This record gives sequence, structure tokens and C-alpha cells, in this order.
Amino acid sequence: MRPARVELFPSPSKGWVQSGNIVTAGRDQAEVMDNIWPSAEGGRLRGGCVEYADCAQAITRLFVYKSGTAETMFASGTNNIYDTAAPLVSVRAGLANGDWSVTQMTTAGGSFLIGANGADPVWYYNGATFTASTITGVTSSTLSQVWSFKERLFFVEKNTLSVWYLPTESVAGAASEINLGSVFRKGGAILFGANWSLDSGEGMDDVCLFVTDQGEIAVYEGTDPSSVSTWSLTGVYEIASPVDKHAFFKAGGDLAILTEDGIVPVSEALRKDRAALQASAITYPIEDAWKDVIANRSGGAVITATLWQAQTLLIVGTGATDGGKNVAFVANSRTGAWARNLGWDVKCSVVFNDALYFVDSGGVVYTADSGGTDNGVQYTGHCVPKFTNSGQYRQAHSVGITYRAPEELDFDLSLHGDYQIDALPIPSPATFASGDEWGTGVWGTFVWGNGTSVYTYRTWQFAGASGYALAPGVSITSNQTAAIPFELLSMRVRFEEGSQL
Repeated sequence: MRPARVELFPSPSKGWVQSGNIVTAGRDQAEVMDNIWPSAEGGRLRGGCVEYADCAQAITRLFVYKSGTAETMFASGTNNIYDTAAPLVSVRAGLANGDWSVTQMTTAGGSFLIGANGADPVWYYNGATFTASTITGVTSSTLSQVWSFKERLFFVEKNTLSVWYLPTESVAGAASEINLGSVFRKGGAILFGANWSLDSGEGMDDVCLFVTDQGEIAVYEGTDPSSVSTWSLTGVYEIASPVDKHAFFKAGGDLAILTEDGIVPVSEALRKDRAALQASAITYPIEDAWKDVIANRSGGAVITATLWQAQTLLIVGTGATDGGKNVAFVANSRTGAWARNLGWDVKCSVVFNDALYFVDSGGVVYTADSGGTDNGVQYTGHCVPKFTNSGQYRQAHSVGITYRAPEELDFDLSLHGDYQIDALPIPSPATFASGDEWGTGVWGTFVWGNGTSVYTYRTWQFAGASGYALAPGVSITSNQTAAIPFELLSMRVRFEEGSQL
């Protein structure tokens, strides 16, 4: 009799990978990782989502005003801006579109949120009222993007290569122009600007970036653009074209830009050409999946990204679907490991009071990673590690799993052979008796929720597959009020070697 052997598949800590050689891929990578998010030690079943507010119309942007410890979240639709706190209230009406770019500045007059969209006059919000900003020198309704740099507000003039700036610590007043037509060799129009730093704060090493729709980045340093002695161009660099005017986010001192080639950090873009930059992209592990999203997106599809610092999570709304389910990409911002999120229609998202919120195409705002259903709809997490190829034909007959949870859970284990993943099962919902809410405990402390201990469990299930390459799979369904604490640590395959007849 041929002896049975066991092969270990460690935790999928490298996450979902869609790049590199599939035959030599590491066993700590995943071929499928849907609704199981990469954690520091493995992968956890995500929480669900809960309705927070229904705006009853398409929402383009979510943004937040902060004053001290108080925060207010706004949602902007085609004609209105809503305060999302219950009851939902329209705080500004009669607008041309909802594609607002916002930034916040604190002056001697208070803390102000400033908004520009390239169609309506620029406004500022002081915590109580929205006021049209009196800006002279340029028609403020042509200003499409706003950001602050060295205590000044800068604006992009829509469909041009001009930017405008105000005096220091001002939210209104006379605007001055910086014409960058001679700086950008490819032409086009400026999409957005931002400040970039060599450290995680704001200081003397900060520079101002101007980014065009052709993928050119102009870098300026200084404090006062009106004088050549205090404002100078340090270089012009090239990347792939950004996906839209909101296609960036800050990560510490660095700035990441969403481009057609992937999400690239500015720190790398200023050192490498476009070809070499692709291997340094944050999205390099999912390179093929990213290219599919870019190639197949329709003209109205918007790709957005939000960094949730408190949970070291990056969520990217792609506008794509798979099997009728909306697709978002999720990354652990500490480890760089990726996963797919199925079931959330993420048109845009924002962090509000240290929680993540997103809005769907119907204008419903949801609290993300909360509860055990997607607003009443069950969801299933799937994970299939990369296949391992021993060079020998093998017949596998069982799968083992090691996981952390407060109690033993129900799930289905599967086996797959020779790089072919058949339809993954949708098991009956797992049950979790304690009902503690997701987010009230911390992995690694062996305490989850209000005093519920987290234990390590091991189990085996019968499954069959044969081939030169094998991979196990796990599927777990959530359909209850509270999220199910489940963290995948490792899997095993028991097999026998033998020649194929």
C-alpha cells in the first residue's frame, strides 16, 4: 500500500496574488481570497455592512468636516449636499453636480471645509453654514479641485493647465494664477494637486505636486508662488494616466496615485521610469486583476480608494462585477496583502469617527465591516491557496484546517487539482452563539469581545482531487446579526502518490 502523506499550506498572509509564475508561487499566497481579508497572521472573515443613511438618489462623494472631537459626514448628490446624521437633511441645494473636491483649513476665523467641483461656485463650511466663497481674479465655478499647501489654498482650473492660489490662511480673496502650460510637454489638463512630504508630517521638506491627465507630475518647492526666490520647479516626472481627479490618497508622508498601470507611490515615481515603476506598484501582486478592471470599465465607472488607518485597511471600489456581485479590492496596508470583497457596491467611501463608510449606486450609505450580514443578505468567504506542484501525480482524499474562533464553526472544505478551481461551495451559515460584535476585540490577545476567549481548532473533512498540482479550499457563510470571528491559520492536504494510468 502506498503511504499517505500530508502537505502543509501555511496561512495566506501574502494574500490574493495575480502576478508572477503560477507554478512556483508560494504556499502563503492565495489563488482565491474572497471576503476573507488578510490579517497579520492569516486571513479573517470580514464583517458585513449595515445601512446608515438612505439619500434616495445617486451619491458622488462622501466627505467629513472635523472640529475638535466632533465630526460631520456629508454626502453629495447631483443637486444636493446632505448631512447624513439622522434624520437626513439637505444642507445645500440647487447644485450642478456632486463631484466635490474638499479640503480643510483652520485659520484665526475658525475651522473651514472648502469645496470645489468645476461647475458650482466654491463654498466653505464653518461647522454651521455653507457660504459661497468670494474669490476674485477667476470664476470660482471653473475651479474643480482644491487642496492646501504651506497654509494656502490651491485650486485647479478645470480643463486647463492653470492653477490658482489664495493668500495665506484665507478661504476667500484675490486669486493668483500659475500657468503650467510650458512645464508639461504632453499637454492635456491638470487633474489634481497635492502636497507630498519626505516624512509623515508637514514641514520644510514638503513639496507641491501638480498632476495631469496625461500622467505628468510637476514638483515645486517653496512657500510663495509669486516670487522666484521662494518658489521653484524641482522636476517633471511621468507615470501612467491617473484614473480620475480623485485618484490619490495619503499614506503617512507618501502619496499614492491610482493609475492605469496600478496604484503607484510618488516616492517611487520620482525615482523610476514608467516601465520599472510597475513592479513597485502597490497593486503589483494583483497586476492582472487591476488590468482587467481598467480594460473593462465603462466610461461612467469610477475607481476610488480610501485608507482606513485604524484597521490598516485600504479599500478600492472598482465598479466591476463578478457573477452578478460587485467587486472591491481590499489590502492590508501594513503587509501589502490583497483580497477581493464580493457584495459591496462601493461607489465612494470615507473614514468617519474612525469607522469606514461607503455608498452604493442607489445612494444608500453603509457602515462597513459591521454585523454578520450585508444589510440582511448572507455572504460567503472563500480561500484557496496557490497550487503546489511536486512533479508527481497525486491522489488527495481529505483536507484539514487550523483556525481561530471562540467556538467550533461550520464550513466546507474542498480540494482542487492541476490549477482548475471548480465552483466553490456555498455552505449553510455558520453559527456563533456568543453574539459579541465585530470590532470589540483584538486578534492576538486571545480575548474577543466582552470576555469571550478565542481558541485554536483543528478539523479534517473528506474531499477528493487528483493531479500533479493540488490546492485545498475553505468556504464559510455568515448570516446572523453579529459578525463571526474566524481567522484562517493553515490548511493541510492528505494524499497518496502514484502514476496516472
